[in-house]
Order: sequence, then structure tokens, then C-alpha cells
Amino acid sequence: MHIHAPRFSFKALALFATGLCAFGAAVLPSAAHAQASVLLKHQQTSAIVETVDREAREVLLREDNGHLITIEYGAGVNDLPHLHEGDHLRISFVETLGAEMAPPGSPLPESTLTTARGFAHGHPRGVIAAFNRERATIQAIDLKTHSVSFVTDDGALHVAVLHTKAMQDFLATLKVGDVVDMTRMESISYVITNETQPAAVAAPAPVAAPAATTAPAPVAAQ
Repeated sequence: MHIHAPRFSFKALALFATGLCAFGAAVLPSAAHAQASVLLKHQQTSAIVETVDREAREVLLREDNGHLITIEYGAGVNDLPHLHEGDHLRISFVETLGAEMAPPGSPLPESTLTTARGFAHGHPRGVIAAFNRERATIQAIDLKTHSVSFVTDDGALHVAVLHTKAMQDFLATLKVGDVVDMTRMESISYVITNETQPAAVAAPAPVAAPAATTAPAPVAAQ
């Protein structure tokens, strides 16, 4: 995830195995020796909404430094605070990658997309998180060079060099033929920080009750 790149997409939950080559960020704690997780990216920025294309489901943002970001959001992204041209945003991008041994006989992992909405100090807040999951079978391991070859479910062969200690320690627990589940999480959260709020609609003036009428006096018979 590169927030300075021209496009940032949640439209498709893409395969991510080649991203293993990019390890080099901070390490998150591991719950057990047979799994590992690393933080690939955590960046924050401020931006203004340039355009909103609801039909194409794209939002164009301009950062304070002038860089443009295009955010695509698929049909699965719903129930979020609506954005409008000119909105001021505070944005946070987070990307992590985890790997763990797949339990024998377990079903293939499924990629998922989740959204949430709320308020941060009175300002509308939205969160989108994509969990891209894939299963791989280990083909070759070289502990000296911290490299591993594996085949993903689509039959593609990948070779990765692991740079973080967490992943290197995890690699030492593997052997050829092991099956590993990988999860790449990409999330974007935003807070609409507009200083002005929509003007309140004035309540209509109360309507006066109609004046009471007096019934005419009866006319005496002649």
C-alpha cells in the first residue's frame, strides 16, 4: 500500500504472495512459534476530497503536499459516512502480513472485506479493511539465505527472501510439503474534519389557533 501512489484499490481482493519479498518493517508479536505477523506499513496523511464518482465508485483526494490519491471502493463497501467534494479528511493507512501453518483438512481460507462507521471527537469516521487470504505449499527452503519457494492455489510458483526475524524464525519451523495460510490486511480509516457543520433548519413558526366563534342567539317566535 503506497499512499503516494496514484491509485489505492479495495475493489478486488488481489493475490498477495509476491508481497512476501517486501518484508522489512516492524514485527508484531507472535502468539506461537508456528505463526508470524509483520507490520508492512502505517502512514497518516491529511487530504481534501477533489471529486466523488459514485457510479464508478471512485474518490479522488489531494494531500496537503499536492499528491493525488485515487481510492476505488467496490460494491461490498457500504454503510460508510458519505464524502462530498471539498471535505477535509484525516486518513490512516495500515498494512500487515501474517503466515501460519494450515490445520490438516481445513477448508481454503476466504478473503473478506469489512466496513465500520462511527464518530471520533464528534466527527464522522469510516473504516474499510480488506483481508486477502491465500494458501501456499512449501517447495524449497534455504535457511542460509532466508529464502523460500512455494506454490499457491492457482499453481503459480513464487520465490521470496524473508528479511524480518519473525518470518525467518517461522521459516525455520517449516519443511518441504508444509501448507501455510497467508493473510494480507489492508485498511484505510478516515475522519471527516470539516470545521463547519450543516446549518440547522429553522423550526416553522407555530400556527395560531382559530378564534372562538359564538353561536347566534335563538330568535323568539312571533
